[in-house]
Amino acid sequence: MNKNDYYINIADIIVHIKIPFLFEITSETINFICNPKKEDIFFEFIEINEPIVVKGNCVFQNIINIYETEGEFINEFFPQPGYDPYAWRIKISDSHYEIRYLKGKERYFSYSENIIKALSLEQILNKNNSFILHSSLISWKDKGILFSAPSGTGKSTQADLWEKYENAEVINGDKAGIRKINDTWKAYGLPFAGSSNIFKNKNVDISCILILRQGEENKLEYISEKDAFIKIYSETTIHTWDKEYQNKTIEQITDLVKSVPIYIYKCLPNRSSVDYLKMMIEEKIV
Repeated sequence: MNKNDYYINIADIIVHIKIPFLFEITSETINFICNPKKEDIFFEFIEINEPIVVKGNCVFQNIINIYETEGEFINEFFPQPGYDPYAWRIKISDSHYEIRYLKGKERYFSYSENIIKALSLEQILNKNNSFILHSSLISWKDKGILFSAPSGTGKSTQADLWEKYENAEVINGDKAGIRKINDTWKAYGLPFAGSSNIFKNKNVDISCILILRQGEENKLEYISEKDAFIKIYSETTIHTWDKEYQNKTIEQITDLVKSVPIYIYKCLPNRSSVDYLKMMIEEKIV
């Protein structure tokens, strides 16, 4: 393997990255680096001397602008709003992309975290029939439990309680890759995890998904497939401007809610919530 070639394993998708400059491999990425015999997708970083003028419809605007042009999407990167762009993510084929960056601007990719963000992992996952769910992922007795909720609703608290009282392993504190492999839905750790700072390169078969709500007592509530779809969709990373992306995600979530137990879990932020859910799992109610 050339010193400029790096491979990362994201949800069993092997991403080959070719980079002509030095950068620091940071903690959230190091466990995802691998030495594979194959690759699923290739990214090449290429230095250019002049900025690219993108002609197309701007469908998203922030520190990354996304343009639709000739049925494809180009990502344009900015250090911050109001500044000039420094790099562009361009599709060459379904399995080959280029990150073209201006000469002297490689400093914006000094850390592997910045490089991972430039790849747009949600798009990589979508192309490989998977998606990102905003959730804390734990492994307990070799099965995956996902606590999904908006930020600040208690998903990290529940994961921490299971780690403390049931010796469960927290795989990711904020996001999980969801992918169906050989008719089995799996949850994967990802190389980013918000403020939880927990991002392990592990996967586990999904036992159940709990949509968290704060409550005055611990109580599981069954929800219909329709309601489950709405709840999961609302906590999923979606590119609404990309119809193919959106349709794929809808198909995957529709399949997921038919295959995996999903409940509303109104619970307290203490050990009783662990004991109650454990009892329901052991009695095969969940």
